[in-house]
Amino acid sequence: MSLVMPSHEMRTLPVKQVVVHHDGLKSFVFPQTFDIEPGQFVMLWIPGLDEKPFSVSDVRDGQIEITAKAVGPFSQALMACQPGDRLGLRGPFGRGFRPRGRGLVVGGGMGIAPLRYLAHRLEEEKASFEVILGARTARDIVFSGDFSRYGAQIATDDGTLGKQCLVTTLAERRCGERAFDVIYGCGPEPMLVALKKLADRTGIDCQLSLERHMKCGIGICGSCCVDGSGICICREGPVLDKAELDRVADFGLPHRDATGARKQPKTV
Repeated sequence: MSLVMPSHEMRTLPVKQVVVHHDGLKSFVFPQTFDIEPGQFVMLWIPGLDEKPFSVSDVRDGQIEITAKAVGPFSQALMACQPGDRLGLRGPFGRGFRPRGRGLVVGGGMGIAPLRYLAHRLEEEKASFEVILGARTARDIVFSGDFSRYGAQIATDDGTLGKQCLVTTLAERRCGERAFDVIYGCGPEPMLVALKKLADRTGIDCQLSLERHMKCGIGICGSCCVDGSGICICREGPVLDKAELDRVADFGLPHRDATGARKQPKTV
């Protein structure tokens, strides 16, 4: 049965399960009260603190899963949440991945987590796809056991798992060996820039998930609007295709903060 509720409505839900991947990296499982597509996101609210955007790492068996890494005050507080605690969810927001043809799924760092849901959906639809993942160390390859079912190629900076190289190096090599219709990507923006250049050189389409500072989640405040295009990442994104990315002037540049100011590169 389809679950339809206004995306702006806050739902206060109990945490059903907490999966500890390692210190500072956990998955939080909630009852599913709305439908969401791979690549879309939710706004997660910790009562009395704040709300932040998160992609989902899986949806199955009437449950929705969010995977987070402790980075700042919000995510640090999230790490302390236990089963039975109640948190708020708003969503779904934005546009997710639009599967088509033969796909190459490329994830880097925490960008691997939402691609897990995409891989599960592609598998359900019997779509043809391959997976390439990269991170600093083996410890940072989240859901490696899950992705191994798809024969995922892995790159780590220190060589503790897979090849010691950049994930984009493996992606470029694979695109030279086999034809793909689309590259799906999620991870650090420098990685996404490299994937866009790869797509341009090879004539492959791409669908890349961008991250920007978000407040409202519904395209009103404009805080996540990308330069040169008028595209709001919370509404037309977070997943943009090649034609849309061609319009984004700040793709690959330092992101704007909560004030709207762009961080300037450090000088020596």
